[in-house]
Amino acid sequence: MSDAARVAGYGAGGRGTDAVLQARREGVPARIMVPRVIYVVCSLGLLFFGLLMIYSASSITGLTSKAYGNDPAYFVIRQAGFAFAGLVAAAVLARVDYHVWAGPALRVAWVITLLSLLFVYTPVAGHDAYGATRWVAIGPFTLQPSEFAKVTVLLTGAHIADEYTKGNLEDRRQLAILLGVGVVAPMLLILLQPDKGTTGVLGITLLVMLYLSGFPLKRILMVLGFLALAAAVLALKDEYSRARVMTILDPFGDEYGAGYQLVQGFYALGSGGATGVGLGMSHQKYNYLPMAYNDFIFAVIGEELGFVGAALMIAAFGLLLWAGFKIAENAPDLTGRLIAAGCSTLLVVQMLLNVSGVLGAFPLSGKPIPFVSYGGSSVISSLMLAGLVVSVSLRSKLPETRYDRRRAQLRISESEDVRPSLSIVEGGLSRSSRRTERANVRPTTLKRVDLGPSAADRLRGTRNRRS
Repeated sequence: MSDAARVAGYGAGGRGTDAVLQARREGVPARIMVPRVIYVVCSLGLLFFGLLMIYSASSITGLTSKAYGNDPAYFVIRQAGFAFAGLVAAAVLARVDYHVWAGPALRVAWVITLLSLLFVYTPVAGHDAYGATRWVAIGPFTLQPSEFAKVTVLLTGAHIADEYTKGNLEDRRQLAILLGVGVVAPMLLILLQPDKGTTGVLGITLLVMLYLSGFPLKRILMVLGFLALAAAVLALKDEYSRARVMTILDPFGDEYGAGYQLVQGFYALGSGGATGVGLGMSHQKYNYLPMAYNDFIFAVIGEELGFVGAALMIAAFGLLLWAGFKIAENAPDLTGRLIAAGCSTLLVVQMLLNVSGVLGAFPLSGKPIPFVSYGGSSVISSLMLAGLVVSVSLRSKLPETRYDRRRAQLRISESEDVRPSLSIVEGGLSRSSRRTERANVRPTTLKRVDLGPSAADRLRGTRNRRS
């Protein structure tokens, strides 16, 4: 069935020939189709832009390292494979009704998410890197369960908010249990890895979803203030996080130590200027800038494409956010509205977190730019979020008006035996007969009126008289 048929037939379950014919006649309204197309184009555009920049930023690292087979395309080939897996996952998520993901399938997804987060702490699968235990090693690949947990927590939050709004969770104890088990427990496991970046991104996204659910703004600000205070305490609690905070205050104070990566990123951004040094012409990627293809890919973008290229990338995320909120505006219900707005907010907030860290405006979080930075778990989860937004859009329709109801009453006849009920009345009747005939003729009946000779006959007669 086509997308238009699914949209028109959503209210009736999408069944029946009448629904299909109705959808073919009406099509998809522009207010729904335009944001959907923009969202898909922005997501795919950022994905392919990321592949290009990953190749540029990682080519020297791959070429000069035996561990990567001295292959300049090592990282981009792996990223392309992860991107393909993410596109398949996004297509599945978009094709299936989002009510399934936020309903019957949610409990299964939550169990898998919780087990994978717990699996990180086992000595068999846990993989330590950069002071944190966030990865699960599976053969030659490493996956980050917290990236996929973002999808589950977001769906759980949307489902709980919708049930609460409908009045199905009037018992405060039941509501507290659902929030604690479905939202707080996964976020706490993510925080303990420690992964403060993912926890912060999820926290901000859930607050936006609370606001869209109609939660009082005053209480949201109170919660935001409490979370900001908790984040400050956690940032200063251990030496690793405290060093990151001190680094942004004075990165040149330890230029070849804790501030080395940030300072090299400044050099890359500073040398880019307005239009950059040219695609593929970065100097900092020659083993000066650590993780140039992952955490600090924005610095390489700024160096090679300049302020213009970096600003265009941020603008693409802004357009993605606009399209996501337009899709949320036309969503059929609160669940769809929260999923579309939540997924879009999460992607943009994570991008801003990375960019602000590279610019030295916020402590480094280690979170990649969605779609753009290297990372298999990141690109797959980002595409999954985009697939959920498209799923909402495919099942959206405009509010029904009286003109829609009139148009819905029209039917396309499938019968071939359709004959016009027209009758022809011969002319030449007397005046009294015409009155009688006019009274007996039905409104749909046609009558021939005698207008005398045709224009051609009259002209022909004039010529004969002249000759």
